[in-house]
Amino acid sequence: MNKKVGTKAYVCAFCIAAASNFGFSVIYAYTSYYVAFQTATGFTNTQLGLLLTVLGIASTILYLPGGYLADKFSPIKLMTIGLIGAGAIGFIIAQFPSYPVMLALYFIWPVFAILIAWNPQIKVLRLISEDDQQAKIQTMRAYGRTLPILIISLAGSSLLALLQEATALKVTLYMYSSLAIICAIIAAITYSPVPSQLAAAQEKSVDLKEYGKVLKMPEVWAIGLIGFAAYTASTGVTYLQPYLADVFGLSAATSSVFAIIAKNCALVAAPIITWIAIKAKIPVTKVLGYSLILASVCFIIYVLMPTQTLILALCIVFYMVSALCIMSTWALQFVPVSEVEIPMAVTGSAIGVISMFSFVSDIFYSAVCGHFIDAYGLGGYKWIFVMTVVVLLAGAAACMYIVKKIKARSAKTL
Repeated sequence: MNKKVGTKAYVCAFCIAAASNFGFSVIYAYTSYYVAFQTATGFTNTQLGLLLTVLGIASTILYLPGGYLADKFSPIKLMTIGLIGAGAIGFIIAQFPSYPVMLALYFIWPVFAILIAWNPQIKVLRLISEDDQQAKIQTMRAYGRTLPILIISLAGSSLLALLQEATALKVTLYMYSSLAIICAIIAAITYSPVPSQLAAAQEKSVDLKEYGKVLKMPEVWAIGLIGFAAYTASTGVTYLQPYLADVFGLSAATSSVFAIIAKNCALVAAPIITWIAIKAKIPVTKVLGYSLILASVCFIIYVLMPTQTLILALCIVFYMVSALCIMSTWALQFVPVSEVEIPMAVTGSAIGVISMFSFVSDIFYSAVCGHFIDAYGLGGYKWIFVMTVVVLLAGAAACMYIVKKIKARSAKTL
């Protein structure tokens, strides 16, 4: 089988990821530009928090039906409509409307970005390459998710220094929205499915009975657990920044540098994971399992080591290693779908279940972490790290379960 991925497939994957992330950056703009957003809108902290609550609940609910739509209708058409719609909403948000209108926009946005676009875009990524090329496609997706938004975010931060806050934020939102739409159109133009993959996707019509079978697949829930572990553990990585700042008295500027590196390290980590899997001739899922185990070791050290004996250099090493392992797993979380051979015809439905499971912690986990810190101070971070270890080991176990299933399927074909 040809192992080379075509240029059009790479461009398509990059633009899909970029369009999606620009759309997400529109709706999460206030988390990056909190002060500017609050100044421009006049909303209270409680009102801003409620926006994300509405967004989180709506998104979690819409992943499942979105998966069914992805298998029932043309995924490329759904994806294009959804990504363009999500980007277009940014132009309305940039007008800083009244709170009821803004609340409605935060409910409408996931209809486009999650219900219509999310599951189809992951299915499209599988359609444009053979299953044994998915690690390369997902690595390109990691580049598309990170590089463009990193550059534009830096530009937005520069604008805040040059223009009035409201004006700078409006220009930034316009850039996010415009680029989301442009990238979605480029992705649609460069979309060229592999004939065998397209034939497999059209092999049978998906109805509610087939959808029910997806819900009963243990492999789907195991892959969802891998995503849940990586996404939830990324919150643990996030809390390492304030933890080290409190313990060592790091400045906001210094700790922010480490946080930015940790958040974007998938650019380096994802291709390394893919390279290791190819060279060792083992499933990417197996390497992801080892990565989660290594990350758990780093957090165990944080839990067991007394704060009085912590050495900054070692702590930063553990910080970066855990971030590399967790963010690479997050970037490649959908590779097991192809490796364990989830049927192409129900890929969208499977992605819906996996995504719902992966992101469900949005509803409760940050509140739980905040409670521990408020109640126990530095000791609260230890509780967060313990929870991180538990979810990482659960994710590693799920990876090994998938590897076992991959071996069983391979044995049947021999």
